[in-house]
This record gives sequence, structure tokens and C-alpha cells, in this order.
Amino acid sequence: VHSSGVLHGPNGVGKSRLVQSLVERLPQKAYRTIVMSYSSLSGSDVIRYICHLHGISVQQRRSDNLMALRAMWNQRDGLWPVWIFEEAQNLSAMGLEELRLLSCERLDTQSPFSLLLVGDDTLMQRLQLAIHRPMLTRFGFCLHLAPWKRDELVAYIQHRLEEVGLHENVFDPDAQELLLRIASGSPRIINGLAQRAFEQAARDRSRTLRVEHVQQALDQLPWLGYLREEG
Repeated sequence: VHSSGVLHGPNGVGKSRLVQSLVERLPQKAYRTIVMSYSSLSGSDVIRYICHLHGISVQQRRSDNLMALRAMWNQRDGLWPVWIFEEAQNLSAMGLEELRLLSCERLDTQSPFSLLLVGDDTLMQRLQLAIHRPMLTRFGFCLHLAPWKRDELVAYIQHRLEEVGLHENVFDPDAQELLLRIASGSPRIINGLAQRAFEQAARDRSRTLRVEHVQQALDQLPWLGYLREEG
């Protein structure tokens, strides 16, 4: 429906994976999609960066870059632009304002592109500031990814094991419980910590991952302990 919106949630819950899945599923014959990760750009740099990613010759003057974008939007190739900004919580106020002004370029009420801002939970806090309310009124949806529930993480562990041909859970119950507590709802932490624990078990020639293996893995990733304490 050519709408724009927000995807937000804590680190490690799958926002980037969801974006990747979205990009893979958008038909290339209908959409022109670009994913931008340099969200610390200033307002004046945003439009230059967008032009560069679209293969447009970048000019010094904003008006020239804007005219080039208008020409691209007016092309009758049938491709709808989709702009995805990762780590959007780092966008400056001027950068967000530049995106809002670009969305107003058409004379009718429809934006000339779809915009998806992706960021952590501080993104919504920023967008709710009074200065950004005009942008919020142009958004049509908001999706929040929450930390995963325990049963979802248990199913995820089993799924990842089956992906590598292990159809039985090789984690000792106490080891899995420790892994789940440390993960605090983050599949990204599950991935990193479990990989290190597998390496420790391999060194011990153990077919079972025990608590000591997870503890040794945690020693290699000490910041996970700090994150758990803060959580």
C-alpha cells in the first residue's frame, strides 16, 4: 500500500533478520529497495547518500540532487522506491527532517517513496518528541519486536540444532537453563554464547554441553554478564 513506518525493539531480537527477509520477498519487478546503515549522517548528507545509492551523480547543491531524485521518481519503470534506515535512532534531527521534507515532494497526499525506520527502543522515544510529530503523522504502521519468550527460545535452540543435523538436544538441562537466563530473550546472545560453548565441549571431547562449558564461554564474552546484570 506504499505506506511508511517504524520497526523497533531491543538489540538482538531479530530486526535486521526481519528486514533481510522483507527485502528478499519484495518483488524486484515492483520495488526498488535500498537499505542504509549509515544513520549518523547529517541532514545535508542524507540526500547525497540516497542519490549515491540510487546511482545518481551527486551534486553539491541540494536543489540539484532533489531534481535528480524527482526525475527518478517520474520514470515510468513501475518500480516503487523503498528506503530502509537501519540504526535509525542515530539519525540527527536534521536528518529526520530531511526525510520528512523529501516525503512531501509530491503534490498529492502520497509520499513518493516508502520509508522504514529501524532502531532500538530509543527510536520511538526520539520520534515522539514534539519536533518530530509532523513526521509521525506520515507513518502508517509501527511494529515492535519484544524480547523472546522462554518457550520461543527453547524452540529456537532445537531448530538451530536440527539445522546442523542434531535432532536431539545436546545441552545438559542445567546448561540450557543457564544459557536461557543469560540470553534474557535475545536469540543473538543464544547464537554467540552457544557457539563458544560448543567449542569448549569439543576441546573436552564431550558429546554433551554442560554448565562448565557455558561458564567458560561466558568468560570469553564477559560483557554478557554485565548486560544481564543491567537487565
